[in-house]
Amino acid sequence: MRKTVHKVFWAWDFQKEEDWLNAQAAKGMNLVAAGPLSYAFEEGEPGVYTYRLELLDNLPWSVGEREYLRFMEDAGIEQVASMGRWVYFRKRTDGGAFELFSDIDSRIKHLRRIQLIALFALAAEFFAMVVGVPNLVKGSPEMALVVAVLVAALALATALPALRIVREIRRLKAERKVRE
Repeated sequence: MRKTVHKVFWAWDFQKEEDWLNAQAAKGMNLVAAGPLSYAFEEGEPGVYTYRLELLDNLPWSVGEREYLRFMEDAGIEQVASMGRWVYFRKRTDGGAFELFSDIDSRIKHLRRIQLIALFALAAEFFAMVVGVPNLVKGSPEMALVVAVLVAALALATALPALRIVREIRRLKAERKVRE
């Protein structure tokens, strides 16, 4: 039986999304497709798959990424879905542990790609605040205040996770120094 679930995860919450997908898999709900705000699952045996997400450097159909995806397939890792540069992978649990990032540098590189998304979102929110809100003031000061508060709340909701990513990158760099 196929089941569609509507759920929202921000790019910087990829670990929460991964945890949620793995919790679904533990219940026997296996991801078969993902789209903006929706996930399609099919019922199966509980705990058969482990899921991981990765934000690629380029779109999955670009030459370099196709080679990477073929490498993953050869390693027994299945690409279940993709959404833009996000790729949803799964591997059978009977094949052992499944981690995408084998070293600290690859983890840092992945976090930096996500950090760029957060910075782009912050820049867009700043632009909306500087350009959009003053234009609204001309017509309706009350509406401008509401929009300004909403944009500021959205900026805060983006800035805090972006800071968590910065701290995690710093932590990984310090860990790398200790291991060297």
